[in-house]
Amino acid sequence: MTREKRVFVYTIIIGFLTHAFRMTNTMICSDTTNYLRSIGVSWVISLGRILLPGVEKIRGTVELPFLIGVICLVVIGCAAVFFVRLFDIQENIFLVIIAWILVANPVITSIFAYMYTADGYMISLLFSVLAAYLCLKKKGLAGILLGGLCLAVSLGFYQAFLSVTIIIMLFYLFRMLYTSEYDMKEIGKTAGRCLLSGVIGVAVYAIGVMIVWKISEQQAASYMGMDSAGSTGIHGLLQAVIDCYVDFARFYIVRWELNTYNVMNIMMFLLTGITWLVLVTGRKLWRKPVRVVFMAIVFLLLPMVCHIFEFVSAGVSYTSTSMEYSLALVYLLLLIMWSDMRLSVSANKDKTILENPEDSKEAVGIAESFRWTDLQYWKKHYLSMLSVVLLLCISFHFMVIANRSYYNMNNANTKVEMLLNRFVMRMEMTEGYHEDMDVAIYGSCYEIPEYVPAAPVMSGVVSNIFLTQDNEYINMMNHYLSTSYGRADFETMCQIAATEEFAMMEPWPSEKSVKIINGTMVLYLSDTDVDRYLPQEE
Repeated sequence: MTREKRVFVYTIIIGFLTHAFRMTNTMICSDTTNYLRSIGVSWVISLGRILLPGVEKIRGTVELPFLIGVICLVVIGCAAVFFVRLFDIQENIFLVIIAWILVANPVITSIFAYMYTADGYMISLLFSVLAAYLCLKKKGLAGILLGGLCLAVSLGFYQAFLSVTIIIMLFYLFRMLYTSEYDMKEIGKTAGRCLLSGVIGVAVYAIGVMIVWKISEQQAASYMGMDSAGSTGIHGLLQAVIDCYVDFARFYIVRWELNTYNVMNIMMFLLTGITWLVLVTGRKLWRKPVRVVFMAIVFLLLPMVCHIFEFVSAGVSYTSTSMEYSLALVYLLLLIMWSDMRLSVSANKDKTILENPEDSKEAVGIAESFRWTDLQYWKKHYLSMLSVVLLLCISFHFMVIANRSYYNMNNANTKVEMLLNRFVMRMEMTEGYHEDMDVAIYGSCYEIPEYVPAAPVMSGVVSNIFLTQDNEYINMMNHYLSTSYGRADFETMCQIAATEEFAMMEPWPSEKSVKIINGTMVLYLSDTDVDRYLPQEE
């Protein structure tokens, strides 16, 4: 079986083992019902995700966890194939680690909390990887243009994966810098290809967005400051640099406490630095200081590339891992370096056998595959073995984080469903109730979500009541309990809030928290944000 087939199969198998519970259970967050029942295509287009509605034309605006999950695993498997081809990964254990990290990292878990759109996001991921692959592997202008086109398609589904394309290109340039076969002129040309392809991709995407907005009569949403893109100024850019490094550290050093996740990530960065020093000294790169300086610059650029949208708008906030897939790729830099060193040793071995047959036994011993049970092999290759073991532990921990997250999300869904059942029962017991009446909900029963301890914050993956808005409660009731309630408009809610009957109501779960006023079913959950419905003093 070829390496491409192997890494694809590994991705599918590990993906099922990691996400099977999510794929076989219906678990939704507030965004799910808001999107499927009230937000619609116009909101997605206003976010610039102009190709995302095309996915729904095929499967409909319904969350189908198993089908969408299978599609995602297949697409990630294809991305893994292009990744191993680009970096020429050969060792079987390395293929396992690549598949594991790409399909099980916390970003995938976070995106699977929004399963209704996960397939579109993963298509974006595939095209972001393909953009880098075509630009770097297909020679001539064709590679630049095809790479740019793939990048434009990726941005059309989900803009956040722009950083994935840039990270992969940076890794490739980093690899060229420590490989003597490439001179600085060739490295510079490759960097120019990457830049030109990226500019073409962004330009094509920007033109496409403007055309779609013009036809659909939409415009940039205010969400995360999208409508103020490019207005950060010098002070904003400097603050963005700081935010990039803070957010970068936040992903790996969660809550600044000592735990398994933090320790393994710190060890990963230490081993990455040590491996880089081994490369520099072993290949005598210190004789070429320009290369060493540029490699150091690549390291320093990683946080800014991973959070590149901090430079687009001051409103961008990385409050969850859904935008941060490029951070998961940082784990693979360590693996890429060791893979290249092993290939280099293997090439030297072949040369030694041809030139000095008597030394062939020693050469074979240097380049042999991993031998887990051989103590002498561990002593000789302890750094590479330690790196592999660490990455395997990190990969397994990703699987643990995913399943703990889904456990919490299932708990949250259970709590919400029980709460909604209580609401409907009380409403049905109210005189004058009918099943398709409008409902006015004031306040909320929101509880602070309990995210998975010692793991990146993943929005949507919670273990408490997560509903905050009146439309969320109504949408969830209609979704979970097959009701058909309407939502009272703002003017009606203001009129109800001004009545004496409303003033006598008490917060949930009081018996006076449910009442029909002016033909509308009223649920008074708390006094949160109720002031906006009351008459304002001039």
